[in-house]
Amino acid sequence: MAKVMMVKKLSALYPANETAEALMRRLKQNEMVSVDVSRPRNVKFNAKLFAMLQIILQNQEAYKSIDDLLEICKLRIGHCRTVATKHGDVQIPNSISFASMDEDSFAEFYDRACGWVITEVIPGLERAGLDEAVAEELRGFGAPE
Repeated sequence: MAKVMMVKKLSALYPANETAEALMRRLKQNEMVSVDVSRPRNVKFNAKLFAMLQIILQNQEAYKSIDDLLEICKLRIGHCRTVATKHGDVQIPNSISFASMDEDSFAEFYDRACGWVITEVIPGLERAGLDEAVAEELRGFGAPE
């Protein structure tokens, strides 16, 4: 079967579009199906991560690009896999693409990234201060928070 979008209303899931409606029509009455529930990623939430990385980039000299910062962040918070080579283990950062992470997984990643920022990158900064700086950065781009 196909992956389709559903919407929760009260205590039931309903088709969210024509594709989902067509799938539901193909199911027999009382037919049991397996459902994997995940929330699609929110583009605005993704923008928060890159706003945070932009703030860090502008306020330090060690990293030269947002891409470098993102890769180091992934490694430091353990969002990576270890590959054994003949020269020893190598850590390779995992993807944070929309296809590889749903909203809940990305929220967990973002929280861990914020923890890395306030403990290692800018020690002493409180989460509320970081959140406000990110919101301000987003306002500067005209992006909704």
